[in-house]
Amino acid sequence: MELDFSGLGFQRDEVAVVTGAGNGIGRATALMLARAGVTVAAWDLDEEGLEALSKEIDGMGGHAHLESGDLADQRFVDHAWQQAAQIGEPVRYLVNNAGPAATTDMTVSEGIQVAIGSYAAVAEGFVATSGQAAASMTFTASIAGTFYVGPTPDWYPTAKAGIAGLMRHLAVKHRGHPRSNGVAPAAIRTQRTADPPATFAEKIARRPLGRIGEPEEVAALICFLLSPAASFINGVLVPVDGAATWTD
Repeated sequence: MELDFSGLGFQRDEVAVVTGAGNGIGRATALMLARAGVTVAAWDLDEEGLEALSKEIDGMGGHAHLESGDLADQRFVDHAWQQAAQIGEPVRYLVNNAGPAATTDMTVSEGIQVAIGSYAAVAEGFVATSGQAAASMTFTASIAGTFYVGPTPDWYPTAKAGIAGLMRHLAVKHRGHPRSNGVAPAAIRTQRTADPPATFAEKIARRPLGRIGEPEEVAALICFLLSPAASFINGVLVPVDGAATWTD
């Protein structure tokens, strides 16, 4: 699905940082932004995923700057922002998307530190690096912990609720400079959900749309919320779930 977001007010060669850009929602978002003429600074642990993304962006005549590392490591976050500051244009947009999978074995305290802590560090780096040039940022949360309670590890809904709270807090704290909004996906088809168990497949079949979502369907909302077209939208968390929260 190749949607064209060039009509949403993005200016050619503006810069966006996209975390978790090596696959899934982050990759789909990076490609949509590149099609709109935005220069993408792509960050991820997955070096191979980043290289594949870069080749695809190059093939469409776009520009990508890659940084591979662990966003839970403050030293890497600092380094990545230092590199982003050297691109030539200030970073206008941030897609704060990277996070551990729901299946990761962690305590609640570890989950909060890794998931919320990394989002906070990246957002703080954005504001510190770009200053008044920072236009907007989005946070990827989840329906878990925000719109839905289900059988997930304890840390996951706790951290996702915390990400949503951080997003809302920053929307007020920064008074829209930058704007801060969030998306709350349900099950999305990524590498992590490529082989769902049979019980999960049965559950999905009962949902109103009868399927899980595609990464591009979340990326489309991220690009809109990020864009100048959403200039009066601030502090909002939007579910992307095909009405799953009303039936599960």
